Amino acid sequence: MASFDPQDFGLDEPPPRPTTPPVRRGFLWILLVLCFMAALVYGIPYMAEQSGYAWEAGRSRAAMEALEKLDKAGVISRASELFRMATTAVAPAVVHIQTKRLRRDPGIPGMPLGGGQRFGPGLESMGLGSGVIMDKEKGYVVTNNHVIKDADEIVVRLSHGIDVPARLIGADAKSDLAVLKINADLKVAAAWGDSDQLAIGDWVLAIGSPYAIDRTVTAGIVSATERNDLRINEYESFIQTDAAINPGNSGGPLIDLNGKVIGINSAIISQTGGYEGIGLAIPSSMARRVVESLIKDGRAVRGYLGVRIDRLSPALAKEFHLPDTKGAIVVGVQPGSPAERAGLQVGDVIVKLGDREVRDPASLRNETASLAIGLKTPVTYYREGKPRTVDVTVAELGASPVLATLGFRVREIHPPGADEGEVALVIDEVQPGSPAQRAGLQPGLKVVGVGLTPVRNKAEYDAAAAAFNPAEGLPLRIETPDGLTAFVTVGGSGHR
Repeated sequence: MASFDPQDFGLDEPPPRPTTPPVRRGFLWILLVLCFMAALVYGIPYMAEQSGYAWEAGRSRAAMEALEKLDKAGVISRASELFRMATTAVAPAVVHIQTKRLRRDPGIPGMPLGGGQRFGPGLESMGLGSGVIMDKEKGYVVTNNHVIKDADEIVVRLSHGIDVPARLIGADAKSDLAVLKINADLKVAAAWGDSDQLAIGDWVLAIGSPYAIDRTVTAGIVSATERNDLRINEYESFIQTDAAINPGNSGGPLIDLNGKVIGINSAIISQTGGYEGIGLAIPSSMARRVVESLIKDGRAVRGYLGVRIDRLSPALAKEFHLPDTKGAIVVGVQPGSPAERAGLQVGDVIVKLGDREVRDPASLRNETASLAIGLKTPVTYYREGKPRTVDVTVAELGASPVLATLGFRVREIHPPGADEGEVALVIDEVQPGSPAQRAGLQPGLKVVGVGLTPVRNKAEYDAAAAAFNPAEGLPLRIETPDGLTAFVTVGGSGHR
């Protein structure tokens, strides 16, 4: 230890500072390190948490102040007013539709007849849906075909609660649209909008009677447009929306914030049967044309080129020296059709119809169907890797004489597990009391031949059926669900 003897240092010099022993200095360093580590472990997260709370609180106060300023300026009320005004403009034109049918099952003596709710002698409830008045002067109401299909009586409930009977003007199963007519003093009608102007993210409102709750309004955005590969309808180009659509909404309008009908709510994609965020509406560009045709002609009149088409694969696009896979490849040309007269051939790839781009086979079918009969329209296609254009005169896709005479219709489906582009032909519709029903045909049965001619698609079926006179009977080769095949003759002397 250092000496404190004054003789060693002199009177004017301060004594030296005592030195810390090495053990005590090491202890202090350890304590300092521990305190630093504790601050890192506990102090910094605490400070960060407090800072986060302060930041969130600051953001919240700033947001509230901004909202108060917007509210004072009337911006918030004006934004909500768009929804209110659009709803007020269209909601009175939205109707609730109830369908009934005659009981065809006499039931068991002493037990209630049928499976539905009773409405009087011989009638039972069949379904509920929605609709929208599109012409108040003539009383025309637009809804879905599946809402009124097979109905013997249709009742429309107006917005003020009055029930009026409705008469079916026309229905189109291929697009799932129908037009009704009611006789009532109507004050309000909705107006068509332009679905072609919709963009993903636009606000839309769905109005209808989900679960029979009248005039329910839900809001959402346009999630997608031109959904044409869902195989729900034969002609489809759905608007997809996340506005809540539930059973009972079918047939009601999908409107934009201008209060215009830009779609007819038609279907949902769901694992539960209720709303799961994917609602589908028939776009007004398609619905309006079909509705006008149903009112004018009682049926949907569609354009016809006379080509069988398929999707263009990347391998085919490469082989044909095409820039991409957009378009529809011609795999068949009907004899005597407008396409044959214009010179279109198997292997041509159609990329444009008129001024509309052809993205895939479904878009070509939809665009062709919308063309006026007799219109001469340019068709742009690729042949041997080079673009060409030819004018084609549109013909009418004829109504099926088989449906009118024999009472059934067929359609193409994509079988589960089948390769892309592979289709099967099934019975789609059988009219009650028709020769088809008496012959035992049922929806869903697979058609594999007409007479001795195998058929794999609608075009082959139409060509084979044209060789027979439906009044004399149409021989079909049917495949049952268990894989057995049998010949069935529909119509003729034995089935009149």
